[in-house]
Amino acid sequence: METKPRILIYDLEVSPTLGWTYGLYKTNVIRVEQNPSIMSISWRWYGEDITRHESLATIPRKKGTSSNLALIKLIWVLFDEADIVVAHNANRFDNKVATASFLRYKLAPPSPYKTIDTLAVARSVAKFNSNSLNSLGKLFEIGSKTETTYADLWYECLTGNGKAWKQLKEYNNQDVDLLYSIYERLRPYIKNHPNIGDLTQIDGVCPKCGSSKLERRGFNMRRSGKVQRYVCKSCGG
Repeated sequence: METKPRILIYDLEVSPTLGWTYGLYKTNVIRVEQNPSIMSISWRWYGEDITRHESLATIPRKKGTSSNLALIKLIWVLFDEADIVVAHNANRFDNKVATASFLRYKLAPPSPYKTIDTLAVARSVAKFNSNSLNSLGKLFEIGSKTETTYADLWYECLTGNGKAWKQLKEYNNQDVDLLYSIYERLRPYIKNHPNIGDLTQIDGVCPKCGSSKLERRGFNMRRSGKVQRYVCKSCGG
């Protein structure tokens, strides 16, 4: 039976810092009342059609367990199952925010995983006017973010507005659906994509998507001799 790698495509929504200041522009925070926390996660396993979502407002939890801890434990389980995690700005934001939460709640590191940061990929392989998820979605004619912005929602969510939590779900899910398609578009250009053949222990497959539909396409010339070059007929890598 063929084993496919578990590729987690995800997006976090995080609350801002709550604090006291004397000014409104580039001012120092005098006192922090509440540190940022993860409000929600939307995710999709590559190859599946369903985008899933959980938030502080919906996460099931045991009696005596905070919704924050329950949500972080869910995210930990997702990371622990994943062979590869994909996020837009994963290296500088999503992965680090998740790890900070694992540390905060004394959770051991999840099983090792590889990371694909689509923001870093876009910056490294091309020159776009903007590398934002929304701009890439429009440029690739894939779609765009929801008209309701995150800035419109976070305060209403944290003050108990049930309608705002539903809108946050739509916003979060749409980001993941965009990310899924953008990852597929960028994938043939990702030079350091984790090798799917290594993860599945299958020879003769595309290292980027795992397809066996390969076509010989010339040679790479090296001092040690010629090396056969292939193109993947499935993903184009």
